Amino acid sequence: MQTKGYIDMEITTKLKAQETARDLAYHMLAEAFRLPVPGYTAVLEKLRKALADLSSEACKEVECLLESCRNAPDTDALQVEYTRLFLGPFSAPAPPYGSVYLEQERRLMGDSTVDARKHYLTMGVDLSPDFKEAPDHICAELEFMHVLISMGLKAIEDSDYELLAENVRHQRSFLLHHLGAWLPTFANKVMEHSQAGFYRYLAAAAAKFVAEDMDGLAEIEDLE
Repeated sequence: MQTKGYIDMEITTKLKAQETARDLAYHMLAEAFRLPVPGYTAVLEKLRKALADLSSEACKEVECLLESCRNAPDTDALQVEYTRLFLGPFSAPAPPYGSVYLEQERRLMGDSTVDARKHYLTMGVDLSPDFKEAPDHICAELEFMHVLISMGLKAIEDSDYELLAENVRHQRSFLLHHLGAWLPTFANKVMEHSQAGFYRYLAAAAAKFVAEDMDGLAEIEDLE
């Protein structure tokens, strides 16, 4: 029994470290897709650390991203590129809304938008009044994954692995039907139309990390 307890504690410690890194990765990706402000490289450094802790292949893109910032750290130029790429929504070459890619005729605020918000409400959270975008904006969906993982970490702290398994199923469902379903197409649009290496690398990193994460979630889904 002592051996089993030791193994359980070791597994729990590793799981907490993994989930803490996932939590930070989603949170920093959400921050990175906001309008750039001075000091934005601190977000990228935290993102790189989280991805490195997860041994994610996406870490390479973030390293290239940081290198591009060192060569051209102009926040004003990035804000111009952000506006050109993402705002519109229909005149923008890469609208950051899930429904544009999941609904017919690039429809904004469709059924998938409503379903995304249902996911939020089911977990007892909702958009902040200060957030003026649609519920399926990339920042909202990335931030929701951050919230879900934070809830999962609380379940680990409480040794409630039944609740953790339920939480992981919700994470997988949300990725399969929302963020993970449209992010690859969105990332391709960004990489095709971006005139700055910053957003090409960021989009590639996000798509690669989320794809890895969808595969990796299956490994802990059956925890009890």
